Amino acid sequence: MLNRFEKELNDLINEYGLCYKCPSDSAEIHNIIMDLFKTRCEGKRVALWGAGRKNTENSHAAIILKKYTTYIQGMHCLIDSLPELWETTFMGYPIISPKKISDEKIDIVIIASKVQADSIISDLEKYAPECEYIDIYGELRKRGIVVYHKFFEESNIYTTLYQLRIKYEVEKKREDLWTLISAYLSIQDFCYARKYAKLFIKEKYENYEKIEKFFSKLDLLEEKIKNINKKKKDDVVIFFVDSLRAMDVFHKEKDKYIADMFERYLDKSVIFTNAKSTGVTTYESMISVVKQKYPYEQNVYKNNILAEFDEFKLVSLADRLDYKIKFYVSEGYPIIHENEKVDFVKQIYLSSKMWKLTTDMASTDEKTFNFIYVPYELHFPLICGWHEKEPKVSGFVDVGIKNTKDYVPRQLEECKKYVNNIFDYYYDWFSEDILMSIFADHSQVIYDDKAQKPYFMYYNDLDCCVNVAYFIKGFGLQKQWNEQLVSLYDFTDIMSYLLENHKLYVPDRKLACYQYYKIHYKKLRDYAEKHGLEDYIDGMQCFVNKSMLYMITATGKEEAYILGKKENIINTQDAQELKQVVEKEFNLDFLDFEK
Repeated sequence: MLNRFEKELNDLINEYGLCYKCPSDSAEIHNIIMDLFKTRCEGKRVALWGAGRKNTENSHAAIILKKYTTYIQGMHCLIDSLPELWETTFMGYPIISPKKISDEKIDIVIIASKVQADSIISDLEKYAPECEYIDIYGELRKRGIVVYHKFFEESNIYTTLYQLRIKYEVEKKREDLWTLISAYLSIQDFCYARKYAKLFIKEKYENYEKIEKFFSKLDLLEEKIKNINKKKKDDVVIFFVDSLRAMDVFHKEKDKYIADMFERYLDKSVIFTNAKSTGVTTYESMISVVKQKYPYEQNVYKNNILAEFDEFKLVSLADRLDYKIKFYVSEGYPIIHENEKVDFVKQIYLSSKMWKLTTDMASTDEKTFNFIYVPYELHFPLICGWHEKEPKVSGFVDVGIKNTKDYVPRQLEECKKYVNNIFDYYYDWFSEDILMSIFADHSQVIYDDKAQKPYFMYYNDLDCCVNVAYFIKGFGLQKQWNEQLVSLYDFTDIMSYLLENHKLYVPDRKLACYQYYKIHYKKLRDYAEKHGLEDYIDGMQCFVNKSMLYMITATGKEEAYILGKKENIINTQDAQELKQVVEKEFNLDFLDFEK
């Protein structure tokens, strides 16, 4: 439901003819497909129909096997009608005849073909009538989404914004600039809409006065919202920014910390400079934030992706304290199961979430608890609302395997700048008195032209795996660069104490644990076997104090390091003493993924 400020903005946009609708949105499509695979393939033996003669890294099969392998862990084989492909492999998976579907005990078939779907469904009914199937394009049509190209090649608003900007810069047409401004307004990105509105006015294009009047009225609307929100004192706003690395937010020169992002926010925050995630992927780390469990306590990819309301103790506390609770999430990952005590708002883009959040807060006199998931802009494929060059798509599994140096590092810098600009634009929309926190679920490897190793081999580079941004402001807190060892496992305890007592409490932690699940992606497993990395692909547990790291794999391989060093010192006395502490405090069993 739209609040009164959203309605006022929509009326303004309609009045001045600044409407825009992106024809298709790849981010929305991705979330739908991810949810389909999660809900329907879990615990089942899965096959993908369609290998094809010309199957390449950009084919349907390749994209699904690369991008969605986490959600189809029961992937067994590919199916194809071409006899010459039978008994061959693609990306490590055998290709079988349709006649063998029942013999292979396949539970569900993924149909990725756009033009052959009807004939594939007919063959399925002939050879394996008991078998379930997911018709990707059919499922999208059910949701009113018409895909004109391959589902993974559809543009989203961010790539569309780039195309619109380039078209204007090349052709210098007034109508193209008008469309660009309208497109930014469609996602409530007022920061960049104003940037190009200024250009429109400077060039004195036809109807530039209308642009001036629109933004004058927008100024008044924004001031109205700010003035209401500035009076807020008890509200809570928690931003969960996926993949926000500590090394991108601040750095240390000699004995001084320097802000590189979120400067205005950090200026009044407690900044945890030694915060660690408990995993290197979202699900594997967020179980600690939400449930206060380590990844190996529960298979997060099997019925446990989401938590029940009462399992998230921080949210339960907010409920007991009579907060109005809202989760601003994505379709594919709502964090907790939907519940009558929580109002869920499902959006994708950062600017839209900021607008919805701030206007919702201004629309009620109740004290609000707001949990905002920002999944997109700083996570692979690293695409945002402004790029110098055309953005390219790459995944974190490509790190060390695919040469991405020409675009991935650049796109990261552009995304960092974009995210920082959006947060900076909305800074004055929040009261200085409310409790606000920004944290990340894990770090990430961007590109390493020297090491050339896959992401899971960065377990000894904490900046690239578990050193995360985490800072808190408001409720009377004073700026502090806090160097205590903090784990995301502690997040609920820290935030709950603040919520209830308006005081900072940080557990005295001597050891932080982070864990790697078994790698299921066939290409990575093949790479590991080729390069002698088999010990590292079936799971790892890592334990770090302020100076050392101890690591053990599912195969029993042990390593230890001085932080920042590459020499394995497992046989030293210091390493053995750390190992003894770990064995005393933690369970070193590895979860059986196959059960």
